Amino acid sequence: MNDTEILEDIAEIARRHLDHDGPLVPEMRLIEDLELDSIRRLTLAIEVENHFRVCLDEADDVNVETVGDLVAAVARKLAADGRDEVAAEPAVADAAPSGDPA
Repeated sequence: MNDTEILEDIAEIARRHLDHDGPLVPEMRLIEDLELDSIRRLTLAIEVENHFRVCLDEADDVNVETVGDLVAAVARKLAADGRDEVAAEPAVADAAPSGDPA
């Protein structure tokens, strides 16, 4: 998944969950340009984590000031997980059947 695709997905998340109806570009600042207060910033973070199935940590929160920073953080997480695409379905742990094998 490239940066453009990540940006498009984040833009869709912003439309759906933050009612953002304008363009979303990497240079936009989350607080000043998108006017995200702490609750709306948390909403964005949670929805991004859910969509991309990544876990943003405290270091990401400190370093993410722009939309481009968020795109880069997601790209790093996906690369660290060895994924170049977002899974189409939720990750489910394989469960071994309980009891005696048939």
